[in-house]
Amino acid sequence: MTATEPFDTSLPSPIGRLAQLRARAVEAVVRDDRPSDVQQLMAPAGSLDEALWEALGGADAPKLLVLTGSAGTGKSATINHLLQRERETSAGRVGVHLADATHADAPDQGQAQRLAEFFAPFADDAPTTVTEPCRLVAMNTGMALRFFHDLHNLNGAPPLNALEAVLRRRLGLPGDYAPVQSWLDAAVLVVNLDHRPTAGEPGDLFDDLLRRLDPSLREGVLEGAPRCATCTVRDWCWPMANAVTLSSERGRAAINAAAGDVALARGRQLAPRALWDAAAELALSGVGIDQDNDGRDPCYAIVDVARSHDEAALLRGLACNRALDSARPGTLVADIAMRDPGYAPSLAAHELIADAGLNPELDGRRFAEWLTGVTPLHPAASRGAEAMADGRVANLGQSRPLGRVLARAAWLAGELRGRSGLPPEFARALQAQKAGATENDVTEDGEALDGALSAIEEGLAEVFGLTSGPEHYYPTATPVPGSDADLLVEAKLVQDGLITTQRDPIASGNPAGSALVGYRPITLALKAGERSITVDYPLWRLLRRAAEGVAPTSVELERFLALRQAIRELGIKTAADPRQTLLVRERGTGRKFRIVTRNVSAGALRATEVL
Repeated sequence: MTATEPFDTSLPSPIGRLAQLRARAVEAVVRDDRPSDVQQLMAPAGSLDEALWEALGGADAPKLLVLTGSAGTGKSATINHLLQRERETSAGRVGVHLADATHADAPDQGQAQRLAEFFAPFADDAPTTVTEPCRLVAMNTGMALRFFHDLHNLNGAPPLNALEAVLRRRLGLPGDYAPVQSWLDAAVLVVNLDHRPTAGEPGDLFDDLLRRLDPSLREGVLEGAPRCATCTVRDWCWPMANAVTLSSERGRAAINAAAGDVALARGRQLAPRALWDAAAELALSGVGIDQDNDGRDPCYAIVDVARSHDEAALLRGLACNRALDSARPGTLVADIAMRDPGYAPSLAAHELIADAGLNPELDGRRFAEWLTGVTPLHPAASRGAEAMADGRVANLGQSRPLGRVLARAAWLAGELRGRSGLPPEFARALQAQKAGATENDVTEDGEALDGALSAIEEGLAEVFGLTSGPEHYYPTATPVPGSDADLLVEAKLVQDGLITTQRDPIASGNPAGSALVGYRPITLALKAGERSITVDYPLWRLLRRAAEGVAPTSVELERFLALRQAIRELGIKTAADPRQTLLVRERGTGRKFRIVTRNVSAGALRATEVL
């Protein structure tokens, strides 16, 4: 470090490290069994890795471990931890392994041949005793399905019908599962990382990930941020101030809860890659480093702000304000921003934003308090609070700008509760299903599930059928182009048990694997006739909006093809009963005629026009 340099450039840039955590950075994808130093810091061994290692050393240790999940869920990181543990201990728990089958949706010819050879000890005609250590493979669901589909085209491929049945059942895929040998059932452990809860509750992956943003944590991703101790513009560095806030207990609780709500609203768990990207973007909060393509040290972006004495830029960056304001639509940060309590119709949020600027000294004092965790206030947060208290920054180019910054600081401090995007009735039904209840239970959980089913029925009638007064009608056949009328049948889906709740297919189909990942349901598991269906929040929202009179688009309907087919089958089955009420709807005129059987034995019908 020279007299002209504001920090020791021989030490790593903490802002540069934050940029490396983003999804578009090269460190986002692990492509072999030797992860980089940054990747090891991003994904150190955790409770899941320890549980898997213990399972491989137990008395009933599996002989085949299949790690699966979507891209970015951490398959490569998990398999690398197990391999590293094996190298360190020589415990003989992991044998032949394929760690590179994770980065494609379908195997090429060479990969398919390797997979066939890899799975050969578990072939239909293989000996029932496998004496070698556990075989380990990481592959996504798409590759697994494609491999078994193409297996018969491989010369000399072993018969793997029983193994396919086991994997399909453990992965929760549809199919007729024939009984398999008990030894094979016990030998295979499937761990689907898509089912690992990654955000929402204390101790989840995102909670730990945010904790490791702490600049003072030597084992964290910033490795103690040694450069910061040499920095002369530290009081302008909002990314490090944000990292302190986000890694604090209160900051973690606020952002982790918001991310968990996003996962429920999306109907799927959040991948670690997306979580790291969100954490980095929140901390960086708009710091200008993307345009620096000439190898310039990333920390000089803060030097530029300090030299221009731009306190407005500092305040825009603090409390993750700019990141939440300018997040790209569809990103996790944008969805987290939607949970910002500053936009909630609450008295506390309204007063905070409306009163901002009336008493600058009070604003600055509150701001400093809210950005102070268990550690002393970061110098950049202190400078921002002083600028606010002295009234030096009056306008950030927004409506009630300082109020928005204050509200977000209050959110990260737990003073304002984040907004939830989920209706309480859906959340209650999920909890009831997790508790093992059914809609027939005379309990609060039973009532929650019964209410959810009734709400779903109302939406189904609007989306796929027709509502006439209190009666719901559903199609009895696929609509034929050119027909003059449609024939529908009345059905009471909930009352007659045509749609019911069922045991969660993930927990029941793969109990060992789901227990290892700490599975928590985020979709309702139902049965419509003979079909198993799931209702996630996007589908729930579609059905509830339809019940309120909002017509779904054709794109939305195509997303729920399985549900539409199930309702069609229920309509056909119900119409076979001559005692059921039918409805004829003329396509051209829209007139509707209700048809009931007057005399079953005589086959006499009565038709009445419905207005």
